[in-house]
Parts: sequence; structure tokens; C-alpha cells
Amino acid sequence: MVRSHVFFFSLPLLLAVILTGCQFFSSDKKFSEDHARFERIVQAVETLRSAYEQQKLDVIRKLMLPLEGFQRLEGQIQRDFDTYSTISLNVTIERIYIQGERIAVNVRWEGEWQRSPEETPVTDRGHGVWVWSGTKDILLAGVEGAMPFGKAGR
Repeated sequence: MVRSHVFFFSLPLLLAVILTGCQFFSSDKKFSEDHARFERIVQAVETLRSAYEQQKLDVIRKLMLPLEGFQRLEGQIQRDFDTYSTISLNVTIERIYIQGERIAVNVRWEGEWQRSPEETPVTDRGHGVWVWSGTKDILLAGVEGAMPFGKAGR
């Protein structure tokens, strides 16, 4: 009789432990997915920075959503590449704000643009927001604020 009472009271306790454990592992998976997306966002920012610095417009195009407004941005970037032989750009992510598919990345940047080794480089810095979209593939959807791109036109 005592054994059945122990079993009767220990069964709910055992079920509670099992359910709590299952919940722990499922939230762990959600954290892992969020962390992986965060890392993809950081990598996309770094890829854009690096491609601009290395003057690789084809890589930059692959990072952009096919939006009409980006034709102007591509033109500004190409003009920078045509004007400056060397571009050095540092980008610091200050904040990432994710709302569904939309990702706003607040960045602080500073850079040097040099026409030739004999000339003094032009320096500039600023703050802006790089707007990205996506969960698996992170693509540039817009830029706001002061941007390093289009320096040759200023």
C-alpha cells in the first residue's frame, strides 16, 4: 500500500521534471536560432564593409535586395571606385534592432579615401542605419543617415 502511495505522488513530480527539461531544451534551440541570425547580420555588415573597401561592386550587389532605389546607390559606389584608388573603412555596430524580417543596424563609421599615393587622403566619419531584411539570407534593404558611400559626389 505504501508503495502505491509513493508511486502515486512521485509520478506527477517525475512528469514535472520531464516537462521542465523539455521546455529548457526547446528554448535553448530558439536561443541558438536567434544567435545564428545575429551572427549572419554581423557577417553581412562586415561583408559590405570589406567589399566596399576592396572595391568589389559585384559582391555588394549580391548583398542588396533588387530594389529600384539601389541603382542610384550602386552608381555612387561605382563613382567612389572610379575616383579613389584606396578606400579604408572602419564600421562599428552600435545597436541591432530586429522586428520580424526588418533589421535596423545602427553603425558608426570612419574612413579614408585616397586618389593616389601622392595625395593626402580625404577623411570622414558619421552615423547611419543600414536596414537589412531576412532571416536566413540577410540582404540590404536600405540606408539612412550619413553614409560612407558616395564620397566622390560630395
